[in-house]
Amino acid sequence: MSSAGTGTTNIADGSATVGIQAETVHGDVHVYQVPPGASPEERFEVGLRCLSGGMSGKAREHIGEAVMDGYVTSRSCFYMLLALLSGRTLQQVPKEDLAPLVIAQQKLTGNVEDEWTHAIKVINRLLASLHERDVDFSAIEERLSELKDDRRTEIVRHLEMFLRGSIRDAMWVRALDAAKRDRCDRGRLERVWKFFQPEPIGPRVRLPRPPDTTIGSWMSSMTTTAITLAAIGHIAVHAWRHSWPAATLALALVTAGSYACGREGVEWRFRAERLRAKDSERQAVRKPPPEGFASRIDRQFAEYFARYVPRNTDRGEWLAQTAGVRQALRDEVVELYRESRVDAKRVAWLVRYLVSDVKDRWQRGELWEYRDRLKVPASMKARFALGVVALGIGVPWLIWGGLNIAPLSVVGAAIIALAAGGLAARGWSHIVLERKRYAADQEEADRLLKDRQAAFMRWRRKLSDKPDDREMARWLDCDRKALTEEAMQHYKLKPHDVIAHAFIEAPSTPYKRAHVPKGPWRYSRYEILVFLLTADGVRQMTVDLDFEKATFHNRRRINYRYDAVAAVQASEADDGHRTFELTLVNGHPITVQVTGPPPKSEVDAEDDARTVSQATLDTAGLGNTLHVLEGVAAEGKEWINLEREREQDRLADIMLTMHGDVG
Repeated sequence: MSSAGTGTTNIADGSATVGIQAETVHGDVHVYQVPPGASPEERFEVGLRCLSGGMSGKAREHIGEAVMDGYVTSRSCFYMLLALLSGRTLQQVPKEDLAPLVIAQQKLTGNVEDEWTHAIKVINRLLASLHERDVDFSAIEERLSELKDDRRTEIVRHLEMFLRGSIRDAMWVRALDAAKRDRCDRGRLERVWKFFQPEPIGPRVRLPRPPDTTIGSWMSSMTTTAITLAAIGHIAVHAWRHSWPAATLALALVTAGSYACGREGVEWRFRAERLRAKDSERQAVRKPPPEGFASRIDRQFAEYFARYVPRNTDRGEWLAQTAGVRQALRDEVVELYRESRVDAKRVAWLVRYLVSDVKDRWQRGELWEYRDRLKVPASMKARFALGVVALGIGVPWLIWGGLNIAPLSVVGAAIIALAAGGLAARGWSHIVLERKRYAADQEEADRLLKDRQAAFMRWRRKLSDKPDDREMARWLDCDRKALTEEAMQHYKLKPHDVIAHAFIEAPSTPYKRAHVPKGPWRYSRYEILVFLLTADGVRQMTVDLDFEKATFHNRRRINYRYDAVAAVQASEADDGHRTFELTLVNGHPITVQVTGPPPKSEVDAEDDARTVSQATLDTAGLGNTLHVLEGVAAEGKEWINLEREREQDRLADIMLTMHGDVG
């Protein structure tokens, strides 16, 4: 920051950089795209939306093509005239741009007057007044006042640099009143931030791993079970022959013990393994790669865990105690959404929900509830122990009874029963455990998906009133007018004291940015330069605009004479990145990065970065500013008179082309 003249201005050297917090491409919006096979009327409507969005260059292209293809109405002629003159001086209107106007004028001759033809005549009269010495501005103002509010607002917005004398003062008051009224209308302060939010991607959960049970495991379990039952049956027959009451009691103990051990033992093991698995997944900490999707998701989790700290909890303790949970959730999100074309910002809603859910469960004391839920109760252990006791009594008792009748065969059967029974128990426990694990995983996945779907729908509803690009353009235009008014008040200027004015809009660090396909980048923070050219020289004011809050900050002002401008240039990189630089004779540079850096690789590759950059430049006002300041740099104060002479020559061409009623 350095002083110059009566104020200060920003200086950015060659190493200056522009920081980005986030960038978004709204792939679900197509307001500026011409559909394949579009009719002339459809192309005109796209051009009309471009004009409303501040892209007069694209508007001229689409509206002109529609008129050339036969879509000629008084309405299309009116908007073509606005697009032709919007954002540039008469000197910047090339003769080739007048061709659609010639066609339109020829086809409209003799048409019945309507609001559009009346508005065209007002523009004709306004242009004609530019080369008249004695102009009755009150008559023109009266004609403007007769127009509908929308038509009058459009004329003032797009042709404000052609207003002269008292009509400029009157129209400026109206325009400023409208800007003050509309600057924060339609809930701007509550909605603007939503424009920079990407379209969220839908919820996902891990699919449960299918049960690891094959036909072979089923056949093996059934075979070993059959062998076990056969061996036990052989022992029971001989024990029955020895003493049927004792055999009956022993078989009852073996059956009850087997059931208790099998039922309670499987559940015990299931709980223990599931508890161990859940603890394990929350303890693994793996460092993400330095770049890429996983790293961006990791940063999101780190940011939101640091932000969403439970009440009455120390931040350090919170982060330390939830490190494993954070890592487990991060790994899950990376696994579910790690695709080459998935933008990490589209998953941010899920990260916020997951972190918020962890916070809520922490505050309710339920973060580790699975440990209580999976804890093996004493009653289950007791039932298992009773089963073991029953088996410990029943099996030897049954074998002892059989040994008294056929010792050799009973010993062999006992060995077979123990071996086959162990294999059968292992096989059936694996099958049952896998089925229980799958059922629990499926239940958990269904619950998680339901909760995440609800969170997703809440976020979608919150974004449902996201402003469209034309609303963003309208609010930005209101900000420009508010800044111009502030600059004029500071320099004690009336509208008629300003010979010409120009703007440059550039992103201000740090910022978020977003755009619709084929539309310009819109920024959450702008650096806006307004140049007011007066008879005494240039008055320049630079401010930082917080677009989300509609507030100006860091005002810098500088005044300089026309002969103090040494050079004006705009450099363009291969990627379309533009830089504006104005140098004063004392060597003082005023440098502005007009567009931010090119899109990151994660942004849709089909969206042409150069097209978006050109649309951004169109709305940033660089073309008109360069035309004005380059003329000042080349001609000094004489630029005022010379520009007026050139304006008269070009005006004659336009009026000859239009040859409508200007009276």
